[in-house]
Amino acid sequence: MSYGLQRYQKARADTTSREDILLMLYEGAIRFLNQSIVEFEDKGNLAEHKRLLGRGRSIIEEFQNTLDFEKGMEIATNLFELYEYMLYALTQANVTRDMEHVRSVVRVLEILLDGWRGAAKQVKSGVVNPNPLGMRLEGV
Repeated sequence: MSYGLQRYQKARADTTSREDILLMLYEGAIRFLNQSIVEFEDKGNLAEHKRLLGRGRSIIEEFQNTLDFEKGMEIATNLFELYEYMLYALTQANVTRDMEHVRSVVRVLEILLDGWRGAAKQVKSGVVNPNPLGMRLEGV
């Protein structure tokens, strides 16, 4: 990667709001998982499918690891369980090669992304708590 591109990406990450970074991560997880389905079903490329599945999984693991149970309480607990379900489903997809497991994770991520988009709009308008779900967003 070129030095200029690295500087651009760092500057972008440094100036992007925490909410926007969270939205980009959700979008990235969805994109990686959808691409993994295409690689497996349409192209038969098992190695690329597993690589993309792993990238989506890593983002979900990070979501789970950044939950703040003291601030988020019941919501954080519910999100933890949703993320746990998603990680289990991705493991099942990897073992059984049944892409319906991946599709179910994508559906859940899309629902959560929609909710986060609404929350981000409210935060930007100054109407609500900037961290309604109690996630530790420092360093994201």
